[in-house]
Amino acid sequence: MSTVLSTALLSAGVVAVSAAPASAGTRCDDSPIYSIGDKKTVWRATNVHSDWAKPGVTISYAKNKTGTWTATGTATVGTEAGAIFAKASASFSVAVGKSWSKSDTWTYSAKVEKKKGKSRGRLMMYHEAKGFSVTKYHLEPKSGGGCRKVQNWKKPNNVAPVRKSSNLWGIQYA
Repeated sequence: MSTVLSTALLSAGVVAVSAAPASAGTRCDDSPIYSIGDKKTVWRATNVHSDWAKPGVTISYAKNKTGTWTATGTATVGTEAGAIFAKASASFSVAVGKSWSKSDTWTYSAKVEKKKGKSRGRLMMYHEAKGFSVTKYHLEPKSGGGCRKVQNWKKPNNVAPVRKSSNLWGIQYA
C-alpha cells in the first residue's frame, strides 16, 4: 500500500521537502575584513641621538647603542594588532610591526647651522615608518540573498615602523 501511495503522490507532483526556516537566510563568512588606507611613508625620531651643540659646532657621534622605535595609534594594540600589521605589511609590500630594534655602532657627523629661533641642535637618527588608517568590516546577509560588507570601525593615524633597518640621520633643532 505504501508503494502505491508514494507512486501516486509523486506522479501527482507532490513532493515532501525539508526546508530551512525562513529566518536562517543566507550564511555569510564571519571572518573580519581589514582595509588599509591613507598610506604614507614617515620618518620618526628614535632614541639614538648625540648631545646638544650650539650653532657652528660640528657634532661627531660614534656610539654602540640599540636603536628602538614603537608603533603608535589605536589599531596597534589589542588582540587584532597582529592581523592589522599583517594586512598593512601586505598593503605596503614591506614588513611593518609593533616595534623596531637594532644594536649597532652609529658613527655620523654634521654641523649645527644657525636657525632663526633655534639655539641648539643635535644629531638624530630617524627610522622609516608607515602611516595608515585601518577599517574593519564584517559581512552580513542582505535581503534577497547574498552578503553585504558592513563597517565596524575606522581607526586613523596609525604609524608602524618598518622591520628592516631603514634609517635617516639629520640635525634636530630646539
